[in-house]
Amino acid sequence: GYNSIASRDHGHQKKCDRLGVCMYGCPVGAKGSADVALFPDALRHGARIETGARVAQITLDAKGLANGAIYFKNGKEEFQPARLVMVGANGIGTPRLLLMSQSSRFPQGLANSSGLVGKRLMLHPFGSAVGLYEDDLEDWVGPAGSQIESMQFYETDASRGFVRGSKWHIIPSAGRPLGMINRWTMGEGGVADEPFWGDAFTSRMKESVGHLIEWMVMPEDLPEETNFVSLDPTLTDTDGLPGAKVNYTTGENTHRLVDWNLQRTLEAHEAAGASKAWITNRNNPSWHNLGTAKMGSDPATSVVNGYGQAHDVPNLYVIDGSVFPTSTATNPTSTICALAKRTATYIAEHHREVAVSS
Repeated sequence: GYNSIASRDHGHQKKCDRLGVCMYGCPVGAKGSADVALFPDALRHGARIETGARVAQITLDAKGLANGAIYFKNGKEEFQPARLVMVGANGIGTPRLLLMSQSSRFPQGLANSSGLVGKRLMLHPFGSAVGLYEDDLEDWVGPAGSQIESMQFYETDASRGFVRGSKWHIIPSAGRPLGMINRWTMGEGGVADEPFWGDAFTSRMKESVGHLIEWMVMPEDLPEETNFVSLDPTLTDTDGLPGAKVNYTTGENTHRLVDWNLQRTLEAHEAAGASKAWITNRNNPSWHNLGTAKMGSDPATSVVNGYGQAHDVPNLYVIDGSVFPTSTATNPTSTICALAKRTATYIAEHHREVAVSS
C-alpha cells in the first residue's frame, strides 16, 4: 500500500527508523503527525494554538455570517472573533458543534436547513482474520501502514448478495507481546479449545511473534439516515455542554459484505499455507467517522458544497471526514487532507470574493 514515510530527514520530521511502534507514538519524531509536520510552520507564520479549549458555539453576525466562536478554557468562557470559520472536528465532533450552535436563525442547528447535520454516519465496521505461518515473516519490522492492498473485491457484484465491496489490506502484528495475546484470545477460534496460559504461554508466544499475517477487510459502509449523531439529552461534559450521542447500527448490507469477505480471507490463508487461521474481528466499528455534514451541490439535500462551504453560511467551511457523501472502502485520511487543501486553495485564490464577516 502507499504510505508517505520519511526515509530521510524532511522538514521537521526525522527519518523513519522502522521501529514498528507507530500506533503508540513515534519516539524519534518521524511520524507525520500535525504537531511534528505542521504546527511548527503554522506557528512561525503567525498561527496561535489554544490548547485545552473546548468550543461551545459558532456565533453569527447580523447578516448571518459566522463571526467567531465561544469556547471554554479552564472553566472560563472566552470569545474568539473571526472573519471566516473552518471546522475540522470530524464526523462526530463537527455535527455536535453545529447542533450546539443553534439560534433563532438556525433553530435546528447551524447550517442545518437540509436537516442532514449529524445524519448518514458511516464507520467502516471492519473485519480481520489472522493466519499462523511457519516462516519467519519479520512482521514486526517497519511502519504500521498497509503492507499489501487488494482491490479484487472492491466493486459491486450482485451475485454475492450485497452491494459495494471492500478493500483488503495486510497490517503488521508488530511483534508486540500484547498484540500477540490479543490476536490469540479474541475473535472466533484463536485458542478457544487450546491451552494458552501457564506452561503453554511461552511456547505459544515464540511460535507467534513474527509468524502472523493479518488480513483486514475494510467495507464500504452505506450512508443510512438511521445512523446519526445527536446531542445527548442528559449527559454533559465538564463544562456543561451536551455530549455527542452516537446512534449507529451496522446495516444488513454491511454484515453480509463483511461476512462474505472474511470467508475469502480464511481461504486466502489456507491457500498461502497457514497452519492455522481464524477471524479476530467482525463488524468492529473503526475510528473513521464519516458522512455527517454531507457534501453536494443541492442545498436541500446536502450541508456543504464541493469546497466544504456551508450552503447556509457562506463563510463557514467544514474540512474533515464529515463531508463524505459515501464512505468508500478505503482509509479516508488522504482524501480528507486533499479536500482540506482544496478548500484552503479555493479560499486563497478567491480571497477578494469569498464572504467574510466584517
